[in-house]
Amino acid sequence: MPGSGRVTATPLWFGPSDRPLFGWLHLPEDGEVRGGVVLCQPLGIEAICVYFSYRLLAERLAGLGLAVLRFDYDGTGDSSGKETDPDRLEAWLDSAAAATDLLACTGVGAIGLVGIRIGGLFAAHEAVRRGGVDALVLWDPNLSGKGFLREQKFLRTLGLGADEGNGAAVEVPGIRFEADTVKEFADLELATMEGPLADRTLVLVPPGRSRPRALQRRLEGLEVEWQEATGQDLLLDSHLQEPPVDAIGRIADWLAGAVYAEPTTVARPIDSAVAVERTSLGRPVVERSVSLGPLGLFGIVTEGEVAPATPTIVLVNEGNTHHIGQSRIWVDLARRLATEGFRVLRFDLSGNGDSGTRPGQPAHVARAPEATDDVNQAIGAISADDPGDVVLIGFCSGAYQIAEQAIDLRPRGVCVINPSFSFVPPEAVGTHPRPARQATKPWFVHLVRTPLKLAARRVGPEERDRWLNALDIGTWPVAFSIRWPSVPSPVWRLVNRFVLDNTGVATLEHIVDDGVDTLLVCGPGDLLPVSLGAEHRVHRLEASEHFRLVVLDELDHSSWKLSQRNQMIEVVNGYLLDRYRPAPTARPSDLTNHRS
Repeated sequence: MPGSGRVTATPLWFGPSDRPLFGWLHLPEDGEVRGGVVLCQPLGIEAICVYFSYRLLAERLAGLGLAVLRFDYDGTGDSSGKETDPDRLEAWLDSAAAATDLLACTGVGAIGLVGIRIGGLFAAHEAVRRGGVDALVLWDPNLSGKGFLREQKFLRTLGLGADEGNGAAVEVPGIRFEADTVKEFADLELATMEGPLADRTLVLVPPGRSRPRALQRRLEGLEVEWQEATGQDLLLDSHLQEPPVDAIGRIADWLAGAVYAEPTTVARPIDSAVAVERTSLGRPVVERSVSLGPLGLFGIVTEGEVAPATPTIVLVNEGNTHHIGQSRIWVDLARRLATEGFRVLRFDLSGNGDSGTRPGQPAHVARAPEATDDVNQAIGAISADDPGDVVLIGFCSGAYQIAEQAIDLRPRGVCVINPSFSFVPPEAVGTHPRPARQATKPWFVHLVRTPLKLAARRVGPEERDRWLNALDIGTWPVAFSIRWPSVPSPVWRLVNRFVLDNTGVATLEHIVDDGVDTLLVCGPGDLLPVSLGAEHRVHRLEASEHFRLVVLDELDHSSWKLSQRNQMIEVVNGYLLDRYRPAPTARPSDLTNHRS
């Protein structure tokens, strides 16, 4: 069968030259295909949750002999533009049209569209616009723009609290919809889209939910198959993002039978650098994809026309989020720093995003032990002449990772944002060095664990496990201090000294004492785990020329709000300019374009 066996994936820029879109084209290794599929992703936090699953679906489809294009809408992901630009809905629908047109121009004889959540609504709109689409997959779709925003506002209330009154704008985890976008969404509804959708349609509805009546009416008289969207809850959990392997397999098999035409050969595109935006003086900010180290980790370098002789900035992801970072903060930060003359790398850790996986390594794992080697490979590739001539920036678990890296590598500097030094590692405890991980000393765990289990008999198993984990990883002092704030600081000093291992403040002291410039940016909630019982040590750090602490009063840990992310970007940008203002001397870039 054409396309069976190995597959390739090539990053590419396409669409308008002044606002290029970023995507990936997946092909069978021999390039022979019998149809093409465009994957329309959701928006905001749901786009981050779905990213790796879309990669798995694309690889599966390519293995079945189909060309697959997954892409970022204008102002999202790695594409040019910002979420606050005007005419967002039109731009997103145009992005889907540009992706479909690009795939059609390869000569494929049959086309399918896949959309999950709001991406389902965008895919349906594109199917109607284009006409003659062979197959459409609506994966747990939103049926209207109003319904989507209403649902997102509810999720915002659960995660961030009630709306603070930003007029007609709507801000939800991972993205902000300005007032004009909200108004545009009011007219986007599947039921009122006039025209045929596709020759065949597959609809996936989460288990336990009934088929939407409005959707059933819209699909009357068409060839439709209904299936369950199994694993949807775990997929859309921002912490787990667990790929629904069963659903992915069923979607791929269905599309393999629905998107079928005479075989044609599609050439792999040529990946090149593009200008993603311009400075106030009209100078381009350029991005290009790169392959890093022996494993070929995927990354994107952002820089001006000429790379300056300054430390290279390396952005390290949190959890299993891909290279755009939390709510796209790495994209915004990289482009801002490039306008100031810095060269910036953002990349995917192995087994995540678009990077490969080592033999025997579990894929899509947060805080994987392989991350240490990943960062070393990335640094060695981006700064081959002097691996120490870098500034590492990390958020949450990425902040932990760069702290661990700084202990061994001693880079020029680190920017630690909302660090999370306490966690349950995915590997067996003790099988991998974790020099920056905070934990409770074994003797104390052994002493307290049994009485804690007895006390936890009155609560459910999930709450009991949470208590025991807090004991093991050393987060219990903060929980106690919040509940009983009257406990005096000397008690927590004793806990830090005799009960905890590798405290956050001790890690920062180690890094600063080695002469590494260190910026700690956090909100009050994230400062507490570092400073509890260690206020005097934090003050001593602040006296060092190598340490700066910036506490942003409104900053929460996840930083879902755009205003918070902008604050962090301003702080980091100002700090880097103050420490390493780019000199006029230039040096050539030393990386090649990515090929996989």
